[in-house]
Amino acid sequence: MTENQSPRGFDEAAVSARLTESVTGVDGVTGLAPGLRDMIANAAARVMRRSGSEPLRVEVWRAGEDLNVRVDAHLDDSRPVTEIVDELFAVIAVDLRAAVDGPIGEVDIDVRIVSRSH
Repeated sequence: MTENQSPRGFDEAAVSARLTESVTGVDGVTGLAPGLRDMIANAAARVMRRSGSEPLRVEVWRAGEDLNVRVDAHLDDSRPVTEIVDELFAVIAVDLRAAVDGPIGEVDIDVRIVSRSH
């Protein structure tokens, strides 16, 4: 069993990668920002004088039967924020059901808008 895989066969890395592709494909999303895990990894890399880190992605993890999703995104002003966020929630819901084998409990989606550009 890999580090990111739960006993039920839930592969956090694979689901995160799938959601990252879908989320960055939503019109109005210009990119992802580092989440807390990425910021900690980058800080540790600087302290240890190493360069690079994992690519930015949507974070997905399981807590029991429940799923948690964290998106830190940069948006443009081509569409209203509420419209983009509504589409993000819809895309995430569809992809989670397709990517997760077995029951899905509660889904907690945390979307943080880091910036909005012209």
